[in-house]
Amino acid sequence: MTVDSRINDLIDAVQYDKGLINRSIFVDRDVYELELERLFANTWLFLGHVSQVAEPGDFITTYMGEDSVIVSRGHDGRVRALLNSCRHRGMRVCRSDEGNTSFFKCPYHAWTYSSAGELEGVPKFRLGYAGVLDKKEWGLREVTRVEEYRGFLFGNWAPEGPSLDEWLGELKTYFDLLFARDPAGVEVVPGAHRWTVDTNWKIAAENFAADMYHVEHSHARPAELGLMQAVPDQGYQISAGMGFIGHAFTRPVSEDVGGEEPLHSYWTLPNIQTEFLAEQRKRIAEEKGAELARLIPLGHGALFPTFAWLDLEQFRLMRVHHPQGPDRTLIHQWCVLDKSLPEDVKDAVRKQYELTFGPAGLLEQDDGENWRECQNGMRGFIGRQLDSNMMLGLGSDRTAAEVVGDDDVPGIAGGIYSEINQRRFYELWKTYMQAASPESISKIPPTRI
Repeated sequence: MTVDSRINDLIDAVQYDKGLINRSIFVDRDVYELELERLFANTWLFLGHVSQVAEPGDFITTYMGEDSVIVSRGHDGRVRALLNSCRHRGMRVCRSDEGNTSFFKCPYHAWTYSSAGELEGVPKFRLGYAGVLDKKEWGLREVTRVEEYRGFLFGNWAPEGPSLDEWLGELKTYFDLLFARDPAGVEVVPGAHRWTVDTNWKIAAENFAADMYHVEHSHARPAELGLMQAVPDQGYQISAGMGFIGHAFTRPVSEDVGGEEPLHSYWTLPNIQTEFLAEQRKRIAEEKGAELARLIPLGHGALFPTFAWLDLEQFRLMRVHHPQGPDRTLIHQWCVLDKSLPEDVKDAVRKQYELTFGPAGLLEQDDGENWRECQNGMRGFIGRQLDSNMMLGLGSDRTAAEVVGDDDVPGIAGGIYSEINQRRFYELWKTYMQAASPESISKIPPTRI
């Protein structure tokens, strides 16, 4: 799209280095449309996990920006991502969240596609299309690049630009601690929680990238119930490559006592998963060092632009914040389990996930209310002209190696109460919004102090 001077001015007014974020970018329709073009058509977006499409014919549906896509394992064993839009009139050919099938049949005129997206069936073909329609040219549009890391599938419409490995970059150190600390890997609990929040996607995404500042205020109820106490002031927010993590430090690995005490000082109750986390921490400490092991579990985090996770003693989840307009976000969320956990522990972890961060969970409702009211406070003529203040920890950035105490740890960092990750998030956002094409960004913008 042609970008007029007004939109350029709004984007240019994002002064991430000063902690000033122009609020118009959360409510402006033209800015949002440019995001769909320059961000969501040109960056690596999370599609799903290989355990969700384990067998030939398995599929799930998701979104890339506002485009509905089918992630399907074809009968040739290859995983593809296909635009969920019939080439005849555009209707979605699949309206199920997940399943197994050998074909996708459009409900409108019954054009039928294989699980690999090839057009195979066209009613009245000989009568109306003979000599006119080449079926080979009218298959479902395939996402240009689909790549996998540690079983996690990502897609990108752009034919050029950084590979997924380059996109993850420095974040891989932390991603491996998060999703590969069990030698057997992880599995995703079947089925997704799906709900919408009337807020801009960036508000939800940046909250998972960094925000520990809200916890003791917005989530005060668990403390009142005796489930937790004040979060300590010792912790970290780390920006590494295109991703972010942050949380309080756990106790030193040397003080683990068989899982009888919570790893984080603010949790008050023993947890059925803690003893298994303690075993993982011991192994990671032996392999990679005790300081790095103190990050387990890793807390909140995100991969720009929309993939996020939460890793706590009680449970682990992953989620995507799909844009559905400048003031609406569709959330897809799954519970993630280590494969080697006993079945009774897996069941307990799943229940704790539902209690706290399901759509009606103790904590998730707080976040949804916050994000919706932020949007309401910025949508007016005066409100949208102001800057949001993201100065927390400004000027106090250090290397992640210094904060963690391990010279090999990548990235830049602030303390537990820092908005360093939000500032980095909007640096990346501005970089891609000002890029005329993905080819103009040949390298990931480096993290720097």
